[in-house]
Amino acid sequence: MESQPVMDLAAALDRLDGDQELFVTLAGLFVERSAPALTAIRTALAAQDLPVLIKEAHKLKGSAMEFCGRPAVAAAAALEEAARKAALQDTAALGERVLAETERLTAALAEIMEKGFPS
Repeated sequence: MESQPVMDLAAALDRLDGDQELFVTLAGLFVERSAPALTAIRTALAAQDLPVLIKEAHKLKGSAMEFCGRPAVAAAAALEEAARKAALQDTAALGERVLAETERLTAALAEIMEKGFPS
């Protein structure tokens, strides 16, 4: 998944009518809330708690959509679908993908928050 850009920054800004301040505010919320969400996903994976996996993957998918973070959105959607189908053999690998893609998105957002928008 590394070959796919972590997000489409231009599209994400376009969704916000170019409001960089709002983008940074939303990015801060995503970064702040992603750690507990990832912890909940890890815990749910270990316990094979499908309702929690569905809920957390769905929330993460929606949040990543705000930034046009296609890899994270796709990973969360796949995990949500596998959990809905009770496909336990798939949830572990999909969960790892969600964790990795969310961490990539979080790192990219944190960099924008720290260094500003690329020229």
